[in-house]
Amino acid sequence: MKKIGVGIIGLGRIFPRHLDDSIKQINRLELIGVCDANTDLAKKVAAKENVKCYTKYQELLSDKNISVVSVLTPNYLHYKMGMLASQNNKHCVMEKPISQNYRQAIQLVKEFKKYDKKLFPVLQVRYNPAIRVVKDYVEKGYLGKIFTAVLSIHWTRPQEYYDESEWKGRKDADGGSLLTQAIHYIDSMHYILGKAKSVIAKTGTVGHKIEIEDIANAIIDLENGTRVNFDFTICTYPHNIECSLTILGENGTIKIGGLAMNKIDFWEVKNTPQPYISEGVNPNVYAGGMYIGSCPNHKLIYDNLVNVLINKQKSFINAEDALESLKIIDGIIKSNCLKKEIFL
Repeated sequence: MKKIGVGIIGLGRIFPRHLDDSIKQINRLELIGVCDANTDLAKKVAAKENVKCYTKYQELLSDKNISVVSVLTPNYLHYKMGMLASQNNKHCVMEKPISQNYRQAIQLVKEFKKYDKKLFPVLQVRYNPAIRVVKDYVEKGYLGKIFTAVLSIHWTRPQEYYDESEWKGRKDADGGSLLTQAIHYIDSMHYILGKAKSVIAKTGTVGHKIEIEDIANAIIDLENGTRVNFDFTICTYPHNIECSLTILGENGTIKIGGLAMNKIDFWEVKNTPQPYISEGVNPNVYAGGMYIGSCPNHKLIYDNLVNVLINKQKSFINAEDALESLKIIDGIIKSNCLKKEIFL
């Protein structure tokens, strides 16, 4: 049975979700090598998994036995590693964000097309059962015309989260909390409701000693006429409160809520009872429960990869799918700087 050789760059906190929860669970995938700038860590993991050890990502990318590379590094490295992966004829699983801005993301997507390779963005929150069901009901018109929506992310990240990291909270390396914490849910919002036309926003840094924003508020007008109110913070005390999308239409109201947009908090749709929706995978829990991340549906990213590369099926998530959320975030940042509405 033919197996796809996989190499992983970056052996940090998210690494087990890709290896233990995903690659090891799929018999058509085989780990060939791992890479990390931390030599001791790279050697330790390689020895444990009995695979090749690399400390320079360029060397891993030149390995002919590796067909797919998973990039799990800090945000600022994604773009240049992705560009080099495509130029070395590798398919790529890329953790979010695929780049730190919309312009680079477009270049990256074009580069993978140029070399006829697949880029699989890790937009795993789209696999949350609640999100998939609500998208289906919205698209089929059960709610009628969607008037407005509210995207609320009331999370916490303690100062220690940044102090213990060499790159988090730095403008050049991190890029912003919108890229790191909010991007999955901005992606889910437009995935369900449609593309954005314009945004007017304000951001700020009020509760942390960091170079990036920890609050953001925006009005996002969509191309279909829906208006979305966006309320984001990582200053919630003492732990996460909610991550929700409330959709208000002419024939119904639905709120996808929970701590990570993973359950239905409210369903009132004309002549349409709420269907059974499983909660799916529980969200990541950090710091002893102090804060929570997104639902780690990473295995589904790799299942999709196998279906595309071996079974020649249509991809559930495409490279282009990562562009819209980056365009919206770019618009929020630009609107805050220029103090005006930005047309996207």
